[in-house]
Amino acid sequence: MPTARILYLEDDIGVASPTKAVLEQKGYTVIHVEEGIDALTRLLTEHFDGAICDLTLPDVDGIKVIESVRSKNARLPIIILSARSDTEEKLDGLRSGGNDYLTKPFAIEELLTRLKNIMMHRPLPTEEEVQAYGLLQVADLIIDPVRQQVRRAGNYVELRSKEYELLHYMVLNPNRILTKEELLKEIWNYPYDPATRIVDNLVARLRKKMDQGYDIRLIYTRWGKGCFFKNPDADISKKVVPEQVPAVKEPKKTLELELKPEQSKKYGPLKIPPPSTYFKD
Repeated sequence: MPTARILYLEDDIGVASPTKAVLEQKGYTVIHVEEGIDALTRLLTEHFDGAICDLTLPDVDGIKVIESVRSKNARLPIIILSARSDTEEKLDGLRSGGNDYLTKPFAIEELLTRLKNIMMHRPLPTEEEVQAYGLLQVADLIIDPVRQQVRRAGNYVELRSKEYELLHYMVLNPNRILTKEELLKEIWNYPYDPATRIVDNLVARLRKKMDQGYDIRLIYTRWGKGCFFKNPDADISKKVVPEQVPAVKEPKKTLELELKPEQSKKYGPLKIPPPSTYFKD
């Protein structure tokens, strides 16, 4: 399975060749350069998951390279691998932006352990990086489809090939129950076999790796139905509903009728003629 892409800056071929070979044997993709300017150009224009840098170089001091990279990329994990063993020189390297410092001669197992540690705890990418490199992000989960890398809360999660394929498929189909029949077809290209436990076993392993130790669960199972990936951002139960202010009831208005004397429907209002009508000439 493809893993992290590392830039290795080392001008001594006698040191670089065997180190590069071991790193590649462990699954890393290693880009080896011998000059600081070349390393700086590539680190500022290409995507790398980490860097191993020597300090004594033929064209420029490695400290300057690290300072320049760090001013543009605050999250790139950098291990300094140098023959400079003086305490003050080590401190200068760490102050320049190195995440770790290993002196030559070194044990290859120690380099591998230190590299794995800083890779596992590297910061999450920014929104711009997610868009630029086509990463999938759900809550604190980051998936790099190109390199098939998975990180949760900044920690690198080691997944086998089928575990990664299952997770990737579930993330692309969130909040939907995926049946055994569907997963057998999509992940293994197998015909459905109700007696097989291959799906159950894979889901159990993946759930343990992805959810153990985290407050928010991502992978759920439904007995007799299947499993599903829960996208917390789409969970309406977690949305805050604004508190509704109870409506103030207005007092009922009493209808007041103005009482008027009822007029006679038969005779109409009383009319008194003027006195002149009673007298005749």
